[in-house]
Amino acid sequence: MRRNPLCIVLLFAISAILAANATAQSIPSPEEFFGFKMGADGELVQWDKVVEYFNLLADRSDRIIVQNLGESTEGNPFILAIISSPDNLKNLEKYREISKKLADPRGLSDREIQDLIKNGKFVGAVSSSIHASEVGGINGSSEQAYEMVTSNDPTNTLILDNVIYLMIPSFNPDGAKMIADWFYKYKGTQYNNTRLPYLYHLYTGHDNNRDAYMLTQVESQHFAKVIYRDWMPQAYIDHHHMGSTGARFYIPPYLDPIHTNVSPLLYREHQLYGAHMAVALENAGKSGFETGAPYTAWWQAAFCMAGNFHNITSMLTESASANWADPIYILPDQLGGTRGRPEYKAQMTMPRLWPGGWWRFREIVEQQMISAKAMLEVGARYRETLLGNMVLKAQENIKLGQNEPPYAFIIPKDQHDFLTAVKLVKLFQMNGVEVHHLDKAYKYGSYIFTPGSYVISTAQPKRVFVKSFLEQINYPDNTWTRSHDDNSPIRPYDLAGYALNEHMGVDALPIMEPLRNISMSVAKPFVSPPNGTVEGGGNGYILDHKSNDSIKAMNRLLAKGYDVSWIKDGFTHENMIYAPGAILVKGGGSLKSDLQALADELGLSFQGAPSRTSGATIALKAPRLGMYKRYAGGNMDEGWTNWLLQDFDFTFTSLFNKDMKASSLAQNYDVIIIPDDSVDAIIEGRGRRRGGGQQSDEDIPEEYRGGIGDKGVENLKTFVKNGGTLITFNGSYEFAQNLFQLPISDTLEGVPSKEFWCPGSTLNIAVDNSHPIAYGMPQNTTTLFRSSPSLRVSAIDSGANVSVPARYHEQNLLQSGWLIGEKHLSNRPVVIEFQVEKGKVIILATPAQFRAQMHGTFKFLFNSIFYGAADGAVR
Repeated sequence: MRRNPLCIVLLFAISAILAANATAQSIPSPEEFFGFKMGADGELVQWDKVVEYFNLLADRSDRIIVQNLGESTEGNPFILAIISSPDNLKNLEKYREISKKLADPRGLSDREIQDLIKNGKFVGAVSSSIHASEVGGINGSSEQAYEMVTSNDPTNTLILDNVIYLMIPSFNPDGAKMIADWFYKYKGTQYNNTRLPYLYHLYTGHDNNRDAYMLTQVESQHFAKVIYRDWMPQAYIDHHHMGSTGARFYIPPYLDPIHTNVSPLLYREHQLYGAHMAVALENAGKSGFETGAPYTAWWQAAFCMAGNFHNITSMLTESASANWADPIYILPDQLGGTRGRPEYKAQMTMPRLWPGGWWRFREIVEQQMISAKAMLEVGARYRETLLGNMVLKAQENIKLGQNEPPYAFIIPKDQHDFLTAVKLVKLFQMNGVEVHHLDKAYKYGSYIFTPGSYVISTAQPKRVFVKSFLEQINYPDNTWTRSHDDNSPIRPYDLAGYALNEHMGVDALPIMEPLRNISMSVAKPFVSPPNGTVEGGGNGYILDHKSNDSIKAMNRLLAKGYDVSWIKDGFTHENMIYAPGAILVKGGGSLKSDLQALADELGLSFQGAPSRTSGATIALKAPRLGMYKRYAGGNMDEGWTNWLLQDFDFTFTSLFNKDMKASSLAQNYDVIIIPDDSVDAIIEGRGRRRGGGQQSDEDIPEEYRGGIGDKGVENLKTFVKNGGTLITFNGSYEFAQNLFQLPISDTLEGVPSKEFWCPGSTLNIAVDNSHPIAYGMPQNTTTLFRSSPSLRVSAIDSGANVSVPARYHEQNLLQSGWLIGEKHLSNRPVVIEFQVEKGKVIILATPAQFRAQMHGTFKFLFNSIFYGAADGAVR
């Protein structure tokens, strides 16, 4: 009997449908698994259950693979879900390699490129809830994954066949746990939806989304490996929340100013994706969504921004917040304007207004799911065009690097702190940048670079990253960055300059001529410090203070009980010139082998000390260090400093309000740090209410209320007067000023922004490196100015009890960023030491340790700690 071909086709189709339905029936929906609909009023998902659900999807569906990328900061699983058709997932490595080759097409012929475009898949990535209190993304991710692995509608099938979807359900698993635990602990009580009293990431809080290029945190490193190095997707969205009284939803493209290093084609792609999202939202009956306002394209610190400097079209969505999972009611007259949209009126960027009323968590979940699916649909429908665009962006960067200066940046081996320079090079490699090292000396003008120097060519696909993070740059001062009302400057979204070499105190010389006759080879990731040495011995060993890693060595050697001191005067020994502050290490037993271990790991070199060390030394001890850690939402500056101190092997104690009020400060600590903060926040513990305004004590559980209070203030006074050292950062100078009536004032108070303006810029400073606080630093360097004071020391009251180890230059202060009115900073102190009875107050009037990024000024902090604990012991 002959079989009817049509019947066979129908049988296969019916079988496929039945199989798909059977699969869908075997996979519980999120509502069935979690017990509530995603985005339901009053309900949040728990991270461990989210991980369990994604693993269940992977077990029961051949459309999803779940990878555990490693642990988060506090040991929770950081997962990546990869969603596509079964056939695509079987050939995942093939498509990953295609994506990487299209992002870096060097060495490929036109025909090979076209074959890759034809055979490749669009790769799109989405991450959610990096800011853990922005709960929409983590709650919606499970539902979107479920729909994609169970639905057979034509659009979903199109996406699965043409797209590989990289989903990070939570960028901050630790914070996700904190938020859900806190929410349910106080649900239905008087503290319902009270703001979390501590940071929702152990070290960074909200600033975890400012680590997109420095990659200090483990979560950032997981992301960078997947996105910047392993996959290089064509598009990426990061879901966020914003305030509640403006638009309901922000979608691409960004607002001006744009960053002119970024490919114009990439910005056009922003418009393409954003337009499709807008149409999808309209089709879904949504209103109040806008493009542009208020998120500008000119900044680099966030993941949704930094990706653009990798040629990845990296986008942001911002949903109007509810009260976590609880609804809020917004009156029409509460809806207002923002930067780029002065009034709440219909305009091209937001033609359909939301009228006000109840705003619910479910709306947030839905709009984020719609926008993510729209991006994936664009990728599916324009797959070959977008894959081809990836090639065009890469080729454009390569061509510009071949034909326009700078042609490269060379990081010389012969520089002040080469070990920190190696860290910068490793950082660029972690961002997927190609780096070479010099095999032979290279002459450029009058400069001769020695072998072992590093070369970062701009003739590579990531030229945009290289230039934007190494080039001296001025923030645009134009109609987009000035108020249309009075021409006053508008604050950038973050910093006004991101030159990492300036932040890290590293020499990276731009090469303005094509590289000719240069002998170099690719430096394999990841570079490590050069071999250190231990030579001589007998009367101890000398270590130069120039390297930041000498601080690690001091901490480890002091912990082992060795004698460590600073040699106050400069000297020459074994053809080496040592500046003031050289480190002298003495001790018996296994000293030499311990030094060799440090040399091997850190690249430090120890030289046998001369038989007689001329001049006085300052005897050091392991500091008994405390740092104030407040509640009221936590303090990101404290969190970053906490991470940094651990990274450099300091042992310290976090001092909470109850500890500061205890009378034992003077007995237990040599040095206490007050991170950058306001006087009110320190003394009264005043924090913001969620959604704005001040929290009252009645809003906060009792154990988290208040600040250090009058008792803490008096204890700190006693601590310093009895010989302790107090170190303050940036704005917290005012706390120390009030505490001890210090003879200083901020000359910027009351100065209008049109006369002085310096938002997040690197400025030139002069350093007295004969002062212990500045030991090991160059005589001229840069520091960050960010909401910093310009301090004047009263001439009447100042004298022998005051010293200034660093101050701003007299003129030509700006290195990178934006500075109006440099006269207001001319010659002003950057670091001040006050002697207060038996103790010290050290004011760092600059964010010297900002976000653990300012390697070039770390020593201001590190030296202050050792100096403050040294008790003035001079031998």
